[in-house]
Amino acid sequence: MVAESSTARRPAHPTAASGRWSHLRVPVSALLIGILAGLLPLASSGFIPGAPTSAAAAATATPTPTPTPTADAATTDQVTVTVAPVSLAPLRSGQDLAVTVRITNGSAETITPGTIELYLAERALTSRSALTAWLHPTKTGKPGDLMLRSALPAAIPPAGTATVAISVPSADVGLTSGNAWGARGISATITEDGSVLAQGRGTFVWYSNEVVTPVALAVVMPITVPEQTEGLIPAKSLETYTAPGGRLSRQLDGVINRDVTIAIDPMIIASIRILGNTAPASAVAWLGRLGQAKNDIFPLGYAGADLTLQAQAAAGTLLVPLSFDQSINASDFTSPTPAPTPSTSTPTPTPTPTATGSAPAGLTDTTTDTTTDTATPTPPPTSAPVITPGTVPTSEQLLAWNYTATDIGWPLTGTVSAADLDVFTAGGLSSLILGGANTAQSDLTETPNANVVLAGGHGNALVTDEPISAALRTAATATTDSDWQVAMAELSSQIAVVSAERPATVRTLLATFDRDPVPGGVRLSETLAALSGLGWRAPATVAAARAASPATDVSFQSQAVSDARILTARTLLHREGEVTAFSTALSKPLAITATQRLTTLALLSTSWAQDTGAWSEAVDSSLADSSVLLSSISVSTKGPINVVGSQVDIPITLDNALGQSVTVKVQVVPSNGRLIVGGDVIEATIEASSARTVKVPVTAAVGNGAVTLRITLFSPDGSVVGQPSQIPINVRADWEGLGSLIFAALLVLFFGFGLWRNVQRRRRERTAVAQATDAPVDAPVDAPVDPPVVPRG
Repeated sequence: MVAESSTARRPAHPTAASGRWSHLRVPVSALLIGILAGLLPLASSGFIPGAPTSAAAAATATPTPTPTPTADAATTDQVTVTVAPVSLAPLRSGQDLAVTVRITNGSAETITPGTIELYLAERALTSRSALTAWLHPTKTGKPGDLMLRSALPAAIPPAGTATVAISVPSADVGLTSGNAWGARGISATITEDGSVLAQGRGTFVWYSNEVVTPVALAVVMPITVPEQTEGLIPAKSLETYTAPGGRLSRQLDGVINRDVTIAIDPMIIASIRILGNTAPASAVAWLGRLGQAKNDIFPLGYAGADLTLQAQAAAGTLLVPLSFDQSINASDFTSPTPAPTPSTSTPTPTPTPTATGSAPAGLTDTTTDTTTDTATPTPPPTSAPVITPGTVPTSEQLLAWNYTATDIGWPLTGTVSAADLDVFTAGGLSSLILGGANTAQSDLTETPNANVVLAGGHGNALVTDEPISAALRTAATATTDSDWQVAMAELSSQIAVVSAERPATVRTLLATFDRDPVPGGVRLSETLAALSGLGWRAPATVAAARAASPATDVSFQSQAVSDARILTARTLLHREGEVTAFSTALSKPLAITATQRLTTLALLSTSWAQDTGAWSEAVDSSLADSSVLLSSISVSTKGPINVVGSQVDIPITLDNALGQSVTVKVQVVPSNGRLIVGGDVIEATIEASSARTVKVPVTAAVGNGAVTLRITLFSPDGSVVGQPSQIPINVRADWEGLGSLIFAALLVLFFGFGLWRNVQRRRRERTAVAQATDAPVDAPVDAPVDPPVVPRG
């Protein structure tokens, strides 16, 4: 949108001919290059003393005499230009405009000494749309009114960068006290032999002694660690993160005691406390500093678990840790832990503009401010850990913190669906931080407050201002001075435009840093210090943003997580359900369910969203580990077993590889009717890391053959434990009767053979007698024999 007010128009400059742009021969490719000039990060910067002469006005330019090749420049394959004011202080009437122009030669050809031309946009940028159209034009048009033309004395070789400091005299700028305050556009072009090679655009803020109503801007900074596969951070990692220059140290150094609200992962606090006396000294000191910080603090989900992913994967409710008892080593708490020494730095008050208007004194440049502590009206909170030295803490004590608020949810940007709101409300979250993708504004002429009321009794949402947040993040992660200047100039102008939209009307906005990666270090501190010095921005808290008048032209727009992430999350949640059911057989179920919950929360972290490949590998590894756990109670009897007889007891051995006792019920089901299992279901208790054999009575029915026994273990409440086992059985049910028949037959044969032998023996005896007496052989054996006659004599 182009402003139409007369004060927005820059007076014509007597030396700036309106036709200066038309004489340049501009190839189409060069125009497209210029569109990208303000977007691409460049590789190096610096101010090299020198004093070349301007060809159009009495200005000074400081080109880099010997451009240095850079790796980043070589990869662009383009010539790019950036332009930004040297200072964030607003330009006032009578002041020269000092800018930095950087040219990066990403092409394969050397840029011969050409010409730099600086232009001022014809109209003030009085709306967000006008500012966006200027910085990121869809097509290259007239860059404005020429302010200055300067020769570039040194050639720029391929992959080289030249940085030029240019000061435009106030008379050539052409702005006077009659021009309204606000954001102004500037552009810089580099020409060679009359052809435009590239164009870059930037902004600065013009101030002409009006009363300014600052924008109340709340800033939220997450303090998190990289993705984890377990729900507690290892001591070695904590030592690295909290050491000087470590991730957590840089984050806290950048925001402590500034007007920034901290959103912290509770896993960090619990991971330090649970180590007791063995916690790294740097981690204990870091936690002590956080406890003394004056910042407002609210908790993220434990381990940064993605709220929308849980809701859309049908978790049913927002997951929280079950217990930490299984991870506490009592010996780590046998003696008092040395208390960390709190920071003794003295806060230095910084002038802060009020929300109802500001004097020109608030419009000062503080880009060189190195103060790390600024005064805030709230007293410093304490961590209030309620942990008695020398005693083992409870799970509640490990997580205890004196948070400013605990009902704020921060879902992953642009992923919240309408159905998720019920889950969030049931989980105690009455306020959400939403990205712009989850909202729609019906009236785009003005910037509304961040506060939005959600329909259906779902509380409110704070909608982040995406352009301001993007510029803030870019500045905090800038790698060069030039990149930082460009980003801060855009941030300054974005806020100035909002302030000028509705004079004397306070707007309360919200800006956030990325959930991951989180910036830290010098640029973060430098960015926040510079932001505090802007006279058109007033610090605000999240509580103030929640209390601001709700925007009436902003509505909620339902979005969704990708199907692939939801499918993976459902796999994790299903496995946790299996572990929970399995644990009902254990004497101490929390020992595994609490650990599994911490792992699930860690794997649902938003930090995994940026690397789905690594996330899939981590989930697969976790599933493999839990599969081993689920198979730790098993049947070790393999078979085959021969069953001979009508009734036998089959021994079945049960193994318990866990470090605690378990109680299971054994169910045996045969695959066919050759075997009948008798008795009730057998219940057995197996001690830790041991085995136990139980005997299952079976009865053989009619018929022989193969039978498979299906052995299923159940917990006392009926949940299946592990996978069913199968034991092959060979049944010989008629061997007992057959053996009796064989024995009887053998017995008959034995006695029959004895009788036959007796008969044969008697016959032989009879034959012998008959031969001796000449009796017929056929005479009966038992016939009486007459005694011989003896004569009388």
